[in-house]
Amino acid sequence: MLVQLLIALLASSALMVLDYRYSYLNSLRSAFSTLVSPVYYLANMPSEVANWADNNIVSRGQLLEKNQELKDQLMILKAQNQRLIGLESDNARLRALLGSGRKLRGKRLIAELIDVNTSNYAREIMLNKGSSDGVYLGQAVVDSDGVMGQVVNVASYSSRIILINDPKHAIPVKNNRNGIRAIARGNGLNLNLMYLPVTIDIRQGDLLLSSGLGEKFPEGFPVAKVVSVTRENDQPYLEVIAEPTANISTANHVLLLWNQTTQTQDQSDEQ
Repeated sequence: MLVQLLIALLASSALMVLDYRYSYLNSLRSAFSTLVSPVYYLANMPSEVANWADNNIVSRGQLLEKNQELKDQLMILKAQNQRLIGLESDNARLRALLGSGRKLRGKRLIAELIDVNTSNYAREIMLNKGSSDGVYLGQAVVDSDGVMGQVVNVASYSSRIILINDPKHAIPVKNNRNGIRAIARGNGLNLNLMYLPVTIDIRQGDLLLSSGLGEKFPEGFPVAKVVSVTRENDQPYLEVIAEPTANISTANHVLLLWNQTTQTQDQSDEQ
């Protein structure tokens, strides 16, 4: 055993001296390294797999959290998109309102609704324009499709409007088909044409325009469309119901109109 140990030590020493001085074992060492490199790779694989899993595999809880975050972002984007749709609708209504205003001469001003009063059959709205903007009592208010009402109360920065379907409001109208004149009074929802004889020529679908009498409203502006005509043989007058053409229940913006008399007076006061 001792002899074998001595032989091994001598052989090892000889090999080390030869390798150091003459590099005889370089090719052998290279071949041995190539041979055992798969062993090193396999030994290191568990560590590499662990590092990859830490970087690329997330827990189920993290996935659920990320999924909920994406759902929340989607909901926010959808809400923003709905708001954009609403803004587009508002812009379309404003363009239509300005388009209707171009048919009229004189000063005009767009106002926004800030309150609605429909209690006790009253049909009134509040606007964000007042005396500081030149608004005055009795001023006509329209939208892109017809007459809305008139100003009944004015404050510095707001005004109250009575709508044409209010039971306290009446407006002179004429039938666009044949020119017959009448008075349209509100009934809380629509308009009733007052004191029309049973022999008068009026039909369902007739368009009623403002007649211009009284100089409150511009002549020829749409007011209502006849929806029913009832003739009672024992009654001297017709029962005629007309529906306002203006978007009374849905309008967010209206147009305040100045008649020529008021506008001329304002210009004189300024001079």
